[in-house]
Amino acid sequence: MKGNRGLLIAVIALVLLGAAWWTLRRGENAASVDLIAGLQAATKAPASGTFEPIDAELGGETRRAIYAPPPTRITWKVKVPDDAWLKVAVGMKPESWTAEGNGVLFLVGVSDGKRFDELFRQHVNPFGNPGDRKWVPVWVDLSAYAGEEIELIFNTRIGPDGQPDDPRNDHALWGTPEIIVR
Repeated sequence: MKGNRGLLIAVIALVLLGAAWWTLRRGENAASVDLIAGLQAATKAPASGTFEPIDAELGGETRRAIYAPPPTRITWKVKVPDDAWLKVAVGMKPESWTAEGNGVLFLVGVSDGKRFDELFRQHVNPFGNPGDRKWVPVWVDLSAYAGEEIELIFNTRIGPDGQPDDPRNDHALWGTPEIIVR
């Protein structure tokens, strides 16, 4: 009976070691895609727009970010890995927190050249909503596009839908945008 118990413990230990090795190995091969590093190669509109990598502190948290006051569009061509997620934070520079304006509408979508899928929409207005005076974390599951070559599109718009355009103090930031594998 003692021999069977020892064999069972050995088998369980081997299974656990194998699972740990597989999980760690999978993580090693899964490189993230730093979208700020790829900003130079991205398509940006309008051509006269501001697309500036900066370090930005919001709510005591500093992130590398893309400063892109609206209306702007940034498009990256990427091949989506298996189990991919878009990880980004949106926010507005602190100088917009106490200056009048109606905020910025952040949108993320994917296009395969034939259709556009909107994946994320968030209105941020730190002047009207003090709760927006921070980074707003965003996670978007990209696994439906695994293995595909897509256009990942970040848009900023002046204010929320249905309100008059008010570009005052629209200091939009995309914080640490990257594609990761989970």
